[in-house]
Amino acid sequence: MSKKKKRPHGHYCKICGEHKANEKFSGKGHAAHICKACSRLSAAEKAAAMDMNRLMDFPMRRLTDSEKKWLKAKMHDQCPEVADTAREVFNVCFPHAERNAMKKQFVSAVQGHLRQTR
Repeated sequence: MSKKKKRPHGHYCKICGEHKANEKFSGKGHAAHICKACSRLSAAEKAAAMDMNRLMDFPMRRLTDSEKKWLKAKMHDQCPEVADTAREVFNVCFPHAERNAMKKQFVSAVQGHLRQTR
């Protein structure tokens, strides 16, 4: 006999990122994967909650170009909480990116100064 898989009961809400009982979802919520509590939120609040959920579960591995692009875009998000979290995740994934950007800026400033003095 095979072992039974331990799966969470109910459905997964993609907004709040939790597994909830079937009763917590409306008729259309099952297919959309949005619970009743999250369906009452405004569109901006839903988007911010989904972004925070994705940032908290962001993979700490070599990122694809599309993941890098999405992360850089979220660093300039309107919601300050999302933007701060995206900056922290970016600094964890790319710890030398800020130092390299400062180095490039310094080198270009020195080269510009050398051109002016010649």
